[in-house]
Amino acid sequence: MLFPRLRRLVRALPMLCVFVCLCVYAQSENPPTTSLEPNYSEEELRILAAAERVESNKAKLEALDAAYKKSSGETSESIVLQRLDTYDSLIKELREFTSLVGDYKNGGGTPDHLLGDFNEEMLNTGRSLRADIRTYLSRYNENSIERDTATADGLRSYIFDNRLLDMGFRLLSEYVAVIEQLEFSAAPSRRFLMSEVPLRADSLSGQIRLNTERLNEAKALLSIKKDDADVLEKQRLATEKQESDTHSLLLIIDIAEKLELDVSRYRQLLLRTTGEISADLIGSNVLSGLFYDWWISVKQSVGTTLANFMIKAGVFLGILLVFHGIATLVSRVLLRSLTSGSVNLSVLMQDMLTSMTARLIMLLGLLVALAQVGVSLGPVLAGLGVVGFVIGFALQDTLGNFAAGVMILVYRPYDVDDFVEAAGVFGKVRSMNIVSTTVLTIDNQTLIIPNSKIWGDVIKNVTAQKVRRVDMTFGIGYSDDVEHAERILADIVEENEKVLQSPEPMIKLNALGESSVDFIVRPWAKTEHYWDVYWEVTREVKMRFDREGITIPFPQRDVHIYQQSKD
Repeated sequence: MLFPRLRRLVRALPMLCVFVCLCVYAQSENPPTTSLEPNYSEEELRILAAAERVESNKAKLEALDAAYKKSSGETSESIVLQRLDTYDSLIKELREFTSLVGDYKNGGGTPDHLLGDFNEEMLNTGRSLRADIRTYLSRYNENSIERDTATADGLRSYIFDNRLLDMGFRLLSEYVAVIEQLEFSAAPSRRFLMSEVPLRADSLSGQIRLNTERLNEAKALLSIKKDDADVLEKQRLATEKQESDTHSLLLIIDIAEKLELDVSRYRQLLLRTTGEISADLIGSNVLSGLFYDWWISVKQSVGTTLANFMIKAGVFLGILLVFHGIATLVSRVLLRSLTSGSVNLSVLMQDMLTSMTARLIMLLGLLVALAQVGVSLGPVLAGLGVVGFVIGFALQDTLGNFAAGVMILVYRPYDVDDFVEAAGVFGKVRSMNIVSTTVLTIDNQTLIIPNSKIWGDVIKNVTAQKVRRVDMTFGIGYSDDVEHAERILADIVEENEKVLQSPEPMIKLNALGESSVDFIVRPWAKTEHYWDVYWEVTREVKMRFDREGITIPFPQRDVHIYQQSKD
């Protein structure tokens, strides 16, 4: 039994050897993939994903290019618009890819093994981009021969061709930045930009000058033919074209600055034609992509944004300082003119006119400064009108104070440093503005009174006249000599240096009272000497009456006590 089995095993041995050899050969031809598959980090995977997105956008552009060559009419324009959107998406991805590769290099990594054929494909892309720009330039020149931008159709065609050129130059500029950041040579594309960008800038500068002339002509015609429909349409088209050319020139200026070209004359042209002070403008994208674009390019744009802000802030503050100096100078000249003898105005009116003039000049300076930094004054003024209406309706009492202040300034019932009694308050007027008056009472309290309260009440101005009469009353006893007392009072009044001789003082026996014979003494004095005369005369009368034996009676009461006996 053993030998038959052994013979069968020997006969099967060659077949077993062949099977083992085939298995070994198959294993050698298909080694395990897990042992040789590269192990990428998360950062490397992000770089590869970004490269794939760039390739995807490039493939989409190639497909659109192929479709564009076979299309015509509106279909062709629709494809071009799709290319614009795809170009914007490609620029986003290129920026992100460049940022990722730069961060990877800064961390000590070497991205060459990740990029593979991507580098070669990117280098070949420059040739395609330059060819696109040449095609757009040829299309622009051909259409310009018969195109009239003073018509709506011609302007639409012009703006469309400009968008194509803007797209091409912008993408090639981004391409050069990406290639050079990857430390590859983009010399052909850089040379192309160095030669074509100045030509494009000169062409746009000429268009902007032409637009300015058209706008000036339209403005002159409108001054003669107001509301002329044809002229208004030409003005609208010229304005729209000017905005398009300005946007394109700003884009070219940004590209030229990256190439280190001199753009000072182009900026001067924009300053003269638009009146706006601006360094660079961020390229227009849909709102949803603005924040993403800013986040990717924040390191590149922060310097330009800060410079633009500093320039505008400097010009804004400079204009305000100039107008502040003008306001100060005009206020001084105006105050000197108002205080001259030829002009009879109250101090309140002088202060109000000078302060209001200075404020109006500063308001004008603020409007000029806002206009120079690019703020549109039309909506601002319209907004102020609406806000003024709302505030005026809500602050009716304040407007009443304003009207009362104007009436006080016009009729001048009092002036600064006058002693007045109004609205139940007596004191010295310190200052006044358009809505209130500040009064300092005799006991040194500061009161601010609304002008409507003062104007609606009786105003008593104590110091309005330069000369005042001092009214005093003195009594003597019935047993005293009337003529003697009268001579004493006349001597006291005559000896006081602050009493005026004209008008003549009045000393008369006025009344026979219950317990005294009353004299009235009414000398005249300057307003500023009123209280001095009052107090000095009163004191001297008491002292002289005492020396001369003249009594000053006062009320007395006699109390009588009666006792009644108990009987």
